[in-house]
Amino acid sequence: MAYSVLIVEDTNTMAALIQVYLMGWAVEFRVAKNGKEGLTMALEHKPDLVLSDVQMPVMDGFTLCAAMRADPKLHHVPVVLLTSLSDDASRKQGRLVGATAFLTKPVSNKDLRGQVASLLHLDPERGTPA
Repeated sequence: MAYSVLIVEDTNTMAALIQVYLMGWAVEFRVAKNGKEGLTMALEHKPDLVLSDVQMPVMDGFTLCAAMRADPKLHHVPVVLLTSLSDDASRKQGRLVGATAFLTKPVSNKDLRGQVASLLHLDPERGTPA
């Protein structure tokens, strides 16, 4: 079984890096360039997990997360916010909008893989169902 992961990231390099980190895992990727596009894709494809940047044009990651939590079709989907904002106020904002986790960029391979494995119940070494 492949899990569906939606990456919402306006930087192509970062979106590609996330995919490289999880390469060979039992996951399929979709990529959105901003929160508005991400919300549309999430409603259409119902991902198992969303990995979202916070600082993006059109709609930021905080707003995306809040919109997902308010939608009965998406409120259960785990959202991991990835951001260079590491201050307490940003972390608090992430909690207030219902983020499942908050990882600071530059995110390490180990941290990202561990978080994704935990949320999708995968073996953190192989990326297969545990």
